[in-house]
Amino acid sequence: MTERSRRRRWLRRLLLAGLLLSVAFALFVAALYALLRIPQPSDLAGAQAVEVVDHQGRRIGRIHAGADRVSVPLSDVPMDLRNAVIATEDRTFYEHRGVAPTSILRAAFANLVARRTVQGGSTITQQYVKNAFVGDDRSVWRKTKEAVLALKLERQRSKDEILSDYLNTIYFGRGAYGVEAASRTYFGHSVKDLTLPQSALLAGMIQAPESYDPAVDADAARARRDDVLDFMVRDDFLTEREAVRAKRADVRVRKRRPGGLAPHFLEEVRLELEQAIGPSALYRGGVVVRVTLDRTMQHAAERAVRSVYDRRSDPEAALVAIDPATGAVRAMVGARNFSSREFDIAVDGRRQPGSTFKVAVLARALAEGIEPDRTYPAPATITIPTDSGPWKVANYDRASHGTLTIRRATELSVNTVFAQLIDDVGPDGVASVAEAMGIDREVPALHALALGSFEVTPLELTTMYATLAGRGVYHSPSLIERVVDAGGGTIFTPVRVSERTLARRVADETNLILQGVIENGTGASAAIGRPAAGKTGTTENFRDAWFAGYTRDLVAVVWNGYAGGRKTMSDVRGRSVTGGSFPAQMWAAFMREALEDVRPRPFPIPSEPAPSSTVVEVPSSSPPGGSPSSPPPSPAPSSPAPSPTPTATVSPAPTKTSKP
Repeated sequence: MTERSRRRRWLRRLLLAGLLLSVAFALFVAALYALLRIPQPSDLAGAQAVEVVDHQGRRIGRIHAGADRVSVPLSDVPMDLRNAVIATEDRTFYEHRGVAPTSILRAAFANLVARRTVQGGSTITQQYVKNAFVGDDRSVWRKTKEAVLALKLERQRSKDEILSDYLNTIYFGRGAYGVEAASRTYFGHSVKDLTLPQSALLAGMIQAPESYDPAVDADAARARRDDVLDFMVRDDFLTEREAVRAKRADVRVRKRRPGGLAPHFLEEVRLELEQAIGPSALYRGGVVVRVTLDRTMQHAAERAVRSVYDRRSDPEAALVAIDPATGAVRAMVGARNFSSREFDIAVDGRRQPGSTFKVAVLARALAEGIEPDRTYPAPATITIPTDSGPWKVANYDRASHGTLTIRRATELSVNTVFAQLIDDVGPDGVASVAEAMGIDREVPALHALALGSFEVTPLELTTMYATLAGRGVYHSPSLIERVVDAGGGTIFTPVRVSERTLARRVADETNLILQGVIENGTGASAAIGRPAAGKTGTTENFRDAWFAGYTRDLVAVVWNGYAGGRKTMSDVRGRSVTGGSFPAQMWAAFMREALEDVRPRPFPIPSEPAPSSTVVEVPSSSPPGGSPSSPPPSPAPSSPAPSPTPTATVSPAPTKTSKP
């Protein structure tokens, strides 16, 4: 048999196999079409609020399902909203028979051109079937069943009936199902009273409700709304002039109003669960969420912040407390007032940590065998040659301290000593230590890390210090313990990571040095009458002030500053705010109350031999931010520090300082 004959034979076999598979699939779809029943809309359960209890089972509050789901006739839905939804979600809705392959190709092309997701490929009928009947698990079986039910639904109901069912069941975020609930949740009035800009905004939110909520990201919400208006012009639902006029409108919506204690914490829990298990599972009724929060500690945290800042003109404040044995978040204050600042500074607010980041340099030095009593000159200013050019550093007080040990330089937060220390151990090693301790992003290998040039969130910084309090064991921070349904069955348990990322001796030695910060250094205001360690931090021009401290049983970080980071705290109640002032006072007030019934425990004395080179032990899996055994490379000499307000500069510019 010739080569050409063999090729023809194989081609015939492939064609025959393809034909047989096509016939089998067609028979399968036909059988599925005949057997599948379309549930009635009345089969859908209404959304209900979720009960939240703390780790001891005490009630915290409720996660609300927005407004009750209220069905409205299609005649009550403004034509602008109907047209906006059709133009955005399914422009051939009144033409196809349930499934539109051309829509899938068109959406893929539009998303490719825009380099982001601006259109979906599923028809409105398919979306309704998915949301109402088959769920959203990613499988071939689900997509097949969805397509078959969509085809069958189109033969049994009119287009207007399908559109009405879709608009009354689609999810718009904040627990709101359907256009009536969404209108009342976001705008405070019935769907009948929606304006064109409001209609376009809601239509745009269907694709990703949380991402396009103006309370979360006003810029993204506006851009998405304007895309919808452009789609309406494209499909002749609007004139260009009407769209331009609508784009001038604000994107204001009502504020979220979660009830109960710890509103920022509850909002973070809601966001995590809606993403993890989906709104339909969360709000189906009878669901109880057990969180890591401790109700007593949360009350103490809120009182500690209020006891220091009780005036409208006072700076913002955030507080995070973590159990170092588990990573469980026991208390969280995301901002002083949820109604005036929904943005959760504790979880999402990235600010420069100042001298609190010196612990990463200290830990790296101890790991490399550098003794805490090694001495360095401590001049008022110093210039360190780096690959990026001369790095000029000054002490906070602009004073020379003669010669200091590393231990004493830590207690006094002397910048010029730590500038020399990070130069000795290398910024790449310090970056890898910071990641291993709890920074869940890549940390740039810059000398300025010694002065806190890399922005972190309060939660990240608390996790770093929890690794020290846990004697070198990192625990991923957690807000949720488990979620149970009405029958008591567990429907969600988050994955937690626990692994040793610092040598125990290194953590123990660091803990003892940081005790001196409170006993003999800049953190004297944080003394609480029991063994405690910590570090102060203040950024340039008093824009951010921190106190990060801990006992063996509890870690807490307090941040003070103004929103946006442009306003300084140089005159708050007649004084400049440093880490050792108001933040340390808040920390001490919280810790005293939170640990009132906990027996004091001393920190262990280091007993392990010093390792030869590295602080980071090889874990079973990569710790947050990447593998500690492969620290991130140093940036190119032209790379700037990653913050608009650096505490130090890597250039021949005027001398910068980091405050203790």
